[in-house]
Amino acid sequence: MDNVLATVQELLQRHFQLQPQQVTPESNLADLGVDSLATIEFMFHLEEAFDVSLTEFRDPVQTVGDIAAFVRKAQLAQAAVSA
Repeated sequence: MDNVLATVQELLQRHFQLQPQQVTPESNLADLGVDSLATIEFMFHLEEAFDVSLTEFRDPVQTVGDIAAFVRKAQLAQAAVSA
């Protein structure tokens, strides 16, 4: 498991009081009780945790894996700008 996914899973568990077995890459956010507003608020926590800006990306986010991919994309974009 990569570090981004592991960190996203840990943050979701803490922020939404979820059990580790609930938070798999395939877990649907709605099924976890994370609605669209909560997802947007959670993205602010991710920005702080990963020191990236996620406001530029508008990809649909439905699963835990989608969130991890979203963060990876932001990290790559930030690295490209910094290079």
